[in-house]
Amino acid sequence: MLAALRAEQIRLAGQVLEADEPAPPETVAGVDASYAGDSAFAAAAVYGIDDLDLRETATVRMPVDFPYIPTYLGYRELPPIAAALARLSRRPDMVLIDGHGRLHPARFGVACFAGVQLGLRTIGVAKHPLAGSPRRQDRGRADAVPIDLDGQLAGFAWTPPQGTRPLYVSVGHRVSLESALDLVRRTTKERMPEPLKSADRIAREMKGKEKRERGSER
Repeated sequence: MLAALRAEQIRLAGQVLEADEPAPPETVAGVDASYAGDSAFAAAAVYGIDDLDLRETATVRMPVDFPYIPTYLGYRELPPIAAALARLSRRPDMVLIDGHGRLHPARFGVACFAGVQLGLRTIGVAKHPLAGSPRRQDRGRADAVPIDLDGQLAGFAWTPPQGTRPLYVSVGHRVSLESALDLVRRTTKERMPEPLKSADRIAREMKGKEKRERGSER
């Protein structure tokens, strides 16, 4: 099964567009999912890019039947991510996804998967490296270290001003790498971009609430 899925990832990777579109994005959503047992709790949080004001949130709880398998995260997370985004009143101009885009062994992480399958402009923002090699340079001279994959620039390891560990930023779909990094910088106040921080918090709160409710029923 995994061999067939890897072949599909490689095939779909050819559909990823790594270029900006004429209209600059005005809104950006962060989406994240948390899991408990066979349930997924997903949240989407939409912000204005210029003012970083929270515009809207949406949540969904749904069953999940694909196991956690490294490098195949898209098959597990796309259904709840898509469901949360579908509950928004307006389609966001850009979507930040907690996971990799092009920085993936098949160059098709969950951010690419969501972008291609849903037709969205997406950016991958991950907390841990998965693929690629950072270029050697003085880390004290740059907050963003280029990461090469298969001999090509595929992403950046960017350390936020108030962070000590880098975020791994890469193209998901319909955006250039330079613009992806710029948007992540613009929307980050502390450790994570604000839309992703909100989505993560909301998803975790949903999961915690259900656990407490189940506990009170015993």
